[in-house]
Order: sequence, then C-alpha cells, then structure tokens
Amino acid sequence: MPEAVVPWCLLLLLLTPQLPLRRVGLVSCEQTTAGVDSIGRTRYSLERNSDVRERLDALAERLVERQDPCAGPSVLIVFLEFWSAPDDDALSLAIESFTQRQLTPWMVFRVQERDEVRDIASSVAATVDTGSYCTVLLHLLPNLEWSAIRTPLQTTARIFPLALKLLLLAECPAPSALDTASSLLATLWWTEHALRATTVWYRCATEPLVGLYDPFEPGESSDRFYTLTDLNRTLPTDVASFGRRMNLRRTAITIYGFEAAMAYRRQDIDYMPRTFPPVDPESTNDSLLDALFGADVDAIRELACRMNFSPIVHHMRANFGFKMANGTFTGVLGRLVARDAWLSMNVYFLKDYETRELQFGAGVYQDSLCVFVQAAGMLPDWLLIFRCFTPTLWIIVSGTVVMVSLCYLALAQCIAIYRLPVQQDSVKQGNDQRVPRTFLLFHPFTSSSAIPAQPQQDLTGLVGQIVGALLTAPTNGLNRTTAHQKLFVAFGLIWGLTITGAFQGSLVDVYTTPTSMKNLDTLAELDASGLPISVTAPALIVDVFGTEQPGSTIGNLKQRLVLQTVPNRTASFGVLGGRTAGLIRNQDFLRLSTKHLAADGTTRLHRLRECPRSYTLAYLYPRGSPLFRSANGHILHFLQHGLYAKWQRDAAHILRTNRALKVHQYAVRSGRQGGPDGRVTLRLDHLLLPFMLLAVGLTLGAVCFVWERRCRPGRCV
Repeated sequence: MPEAVVPWCLLLLLLTPQLPLRRVGLVSCEQTTAGVDSIGRTRYSLERNSDVRERLDALAERLVERQDPCAGPSVLIVFLEFWSAPDDDALSLAIESFTQRQLTPWMVFRVQERDEVRDIASSVAATVDTGSYCTVLLHLLPNLEWSAIRTPLQTTARIFPLALKLLLLAECPAPSALDTASSLLATLWWTEHALRATTVWYRCATEPLVGLYDPFEPGESSDRFYTLTDLNRTLPTDVASFGRRMNLRRTAITIYGFEAAMAYRRQDIDYMPRTFPPVDPESTNDSLLDALFGADVDAIRELACRMNFSPIVHHMRANFGFKMANGTFTGVLGRLVARDAWLSMNVYFLKDYETRELQFGAGVYQDSLCVFVQAAGMLPDWLLIFRCFTPTLWIIVSGTVVMVSLCYLALAQCIAIYRLPVQQDSVKQGNDQRVPRTFLLFHPFTSSSAIPAQPQQDLTGLVGQIVGALLTAPTNGLNRTTAHQKLFVAFGLIWGLTITGAFQGSLVDVYTTPTSMKNLDTLAELDASGLPISVTAPALIVDVFGTEQPGSTIGNLKQRLVLQTVPNRTASFGVLGGRTAGLIRNQDFLRLSTKHLAADGTTRLHRLRECPRSYTLAYLYPRGSPLFRSANGHILHFLQHGLYAKWQRDAAHILRTNRALKVHQYAVRSGRQGGPDGRVTLRLDHLLLPFMLLAVGLTLGAVCFVWERRCRPGRCV
C-alpha cells in the first residue's frame, strides 16, 4: 500500500537524525510493485564474506524457513545495537540472508540510546502482530555486556514474546562469554518467559556456534545452556516444539487460582467424606489442586499429565482481580500481568479486562451471571392445606358449592309452592287422610292454623343437607325428600366424592414436598423491590447491565449497582440479611445455597429465574506465553472428546448428592422428616388449622349459649 511506506521511512529518519547522509545511504526507501514496504540497500562486495554469508544462509534456512506455521511471509526487524559504530557489512549480510524469500518485509533501526528501544518497539507493535511466531528480531551486538543490553533485550522480549530473537555476535566466545550468555538467556526466560532466544557466533571456525537455553532440561540451571554447531537436530526454538507434543519434563509451572464455580472446595462436601481419596499428611505437595474439585481442576490435572509438568497452584484470596485506579491489577489478573503465573487455574469471562498483556485461549463452556436474593422462606405448615388446590380451583369449588346450594333451595321452594294449594283444599273438605310428609318452606301467606302440624325444615337445615352431600359429610332427613331432590343430591354426592378424593391425594404431596412463599423471579420484580445489587469488582458495574439508560428495567437496575467496600465479606453476607442482592455464576449457586442452609434444611438464598448476562469462559494466559499453543491444543482436544462435559456432570452430581444428604439430615434433626424411609410424621403444625377452626366454633357456641341464657324472647336481662 503506498500510504504505508511513508510512516516507516519517516520513523527511520527520525530515529537516526545524527547520522551522516553517507551512512543513511545504506537505507533508502523503496516500494515494491506488490505493495510490500521494504528498505533498499547498497550492495557491497560480498566475495570476502562468502563463508559468513553461507553460515547466515544456513541459519536463516534452519531457524526461519523450516518453521511450518511460517510458510508464508515473515517480518524481519533488525536492531543495530548499541551506541557503537555499526558494522555495515554484517548488516548487509544479515539482510541478504534473512530476506531471500519473496515479499518479506523488513525494517532496520539503529539504536543510539537505551530508552529508544521501548519507543521503537511500541511503534512497531502497532502495525505488526506481536504474538506471531513468524517475526524475527535480529540484534547485532558488539558483545554480551549485560549492563548495556539488559534493558533493550527485556523490552523487546516482553513486546515480542513469541518472536525468534537472534543475538548475532561477531567475535568468537571466550569461556566467560559462554557463562554470560547462559545467564542472559536464563534471565530472559525467568523474567519474560522468552523461550525463543538464541545467541549466534557466526564468524567462528567453519560452522556457526549457536548457544541455546532449554529451561525444561532436568538438572541445574547451568546445565540447561548448551552450544552446538549441528543445526539439523530439534531445537527448543522450533515452532513445532510448541505444539501438542510439547514435553516440559516435569518442570514446575506456577499457576494461581481460587475456589469458584467448577473449582469447588472438597471440604464443602461434608456429608460425603469418602468421595475423594485422603491426602497423605507426609506429602510435601501442598498444591491447591488437592483441596479442590471440578471441571477446571480436572482440566489442569489432565493438562499437566499431557504436557508433563508439575503444577504448583497457589491460592489467591482476591479471586479474579480487577484493574485499580492506579493502573495495577489485583488477584490472579495481577499475577498474570506480572508474568508470575503461566496460566490461570480458573476460567474467565471472555471480556475486556483493560489490558493487552493477557490473551484468552479457546472458549471452554458458557455460564450466566445471575442475581440472587434472600429466600422468602417456607410456607407455614398450617397453611399447607390450602396448597392442595390452586387458587383458581378453590374459587371454582367454593362457587360450585354456593351455586348448587342455591339451586337446591330454589327446587325446594318450587315444590313447597306447588304442594301448598293441595294441602289447603284437603283441610277445607275435612279429609282425614294424612297429608304426605314433605319439606315446606315458610310462606308469608300460609297460616299455621290452616295446615296440620308437620315437620317443617327451615333454610339452615336444607343448606346443611346439600352442603353435607357435596362434601361427603353424614346427613339425615333425605327420606323426607322427593324424587327430584334425591336425584339432585345423588349427583352432588358423586361430585363431592371426586373432589374429596383429589383433595386427600394432593394433601400427601403437599405435606411431603417443601413449599416456599413467593420469591423474586424476574428482573422486573427485582426492580420493583428496590434492593441494591452488591458487586465485588468495578468492571461489573459497566459490564453486567450494559449501557442502558434509566427508565427501563435494566437501566434502573444498573443505577442500583453498589461496589462492595469490605473485602473480607462475601456477597452473600448482605444478601442473607435481606439488605442487598448479589451477583453469582449460575454454576456456583448450588454450592453457595448448600453452604447457607437453614437449621431445618430449607434454603436461605434464592436465584432469580432471569439472568442479566451470559458469557463464554476460557483460560487466561500472559500474552505470548510459550505454553499457550500447546495448552490450547490440548484443551480443544478435551472439548472435542467430551471430557469437559463429563467433568461438569461429575461435579454437579457430587454437589447435588451432598446437598440432598445435608437437607435430609437437617430435616430429620429438626423433626420436619420422620425417618430414613422418607415418611412424614404429621405434627400439630400440619393440623393446626382444623384445631383453630374447632376452637373458633367452640368459642362462638359458648358466646351464643351465654347470650341465650341472658336474653329472653322480647326482653334481655
């Protein structure tokens, strides 16, 4: 691209303003027809350096061109170091050898001061893929004086962690220079995790002498540095060695983690003590892996087995971590940014953590961030009887009883009105024949002297008859009813038998199944409750509810997010008191709710059915980690073969089983459950309502009795 040429040329000229023009003549700006920026150079006579050229060609062919993932064009960045007269012949030879392939962009920077390296590298990093294995950094060094090259090498190693770093040295090494090279490469490894760094003495004898540091070689640190001239053997700088076959030879790999979802504490499985094998008290391995279980923990164990390393897992109390106002990071994030850890033991939400020093692996699984609140509590036992039917069915049953009773009274009224003239005619004719016994309602136009004395039933008796039939209660007086009334009562009795049977069957399930009161289940109900939402990280304030404005449900909830200021208290502390709501991963709620069970085995925490945010989770690595390619390949292999799904199911099964045992034990201890067979023993709490109704009835009867004794017809005494 034509517009891309000028910035590189200007950058080069700005970085070398003090050089005379004849020195800059070595690096003039050109543009190829294919649009690849390059820097043309004056061709020197190379006959006297033919042997050196052949060695550099062999190095370029072995270290760059034979790397499988880098079959395409690579990027060559040459640093001429430092504040000494640069060797133009060495520069020209290096560029000729490492840019033989077509369309290989390259850049040259002459460093005059140490502080320039960071500015140069940062500028290059803006346009070059710093996480690529195909970038080559050539450092033309006069010697290995550590005090002079320490800062530039560490800076470039951090910005280009996976690039091949070749330290080209012209002089043949003395014994002290080999020790210096060993110390230099070891320091780059332990401070910056730079594995692809090599010292090359290219003017020695007939073959180039290459100094390598293999941190995975067993033995002392001094034994891990070695030199060789045979470039056909496998080298630790080869890209192929970073694949799934990477063998770390039991190297101790530092990992930081904490207990969370899919990394549960074994001590929380308190009702299944034999679930996990006991830890040997004489064992010197105090890794956190021995105290946790779950999919994340099983994956780290399997990864350590496949890559053959010894995981040293340290616990972080600050958990995930976040970026503070001063720019530093807390928790595991801080350890990863500082490169104190090789990878995270726990998976992280795939989101922006406000730093470019980290990189995510492949997405492992998905989870939701949900809101949990204080549970509303269990329904009192004496109200369980009303749970046999739904409120709608209770209304229908009650309405049916009322309607049938009114119909029965209307039928009796019609019969009484129809029979009344017949009885009056019989009295006038002096017929001594007895009048059939029937139910007669009080009629205002009927004289008691005109009708023979008969057993008449009032309104209350008729209502008692039909209601008793509908509720399958014992009734009497049906022999004095007509055929129409008997048929009416018979069908009411069948209806009552059906309803009563359903009620009795449902009563067993109600008493044996715990029933809670109405809980908050939706975000709209949470918004109406007015509860604040406590969060533990400032990033969650912006991330969970997005950028919604106040007025909508999500926007109103975002306004009520409150950052927790007491680090030693968990989010569940305020939730248990009913003062706030909290955020939790969906997979972690089962563990948390089991931990905070009430004394009778009922839950004290409730998770809303609606969750505001879902995430993909992945492992987190320092940017440019040499373990990334191999570890990520193994994790993808685990996913492809269903190992993660199995580990998740196993962990969930253990948690559910432990919860069931704990709830059962608590229920038996509190008397809510009868025994091991699961039968419920009815207590006064269950049948309190009938006794309450009986007490109310007796009280009303006593009041009526006293009232009748004190009040006479026509006067009260």
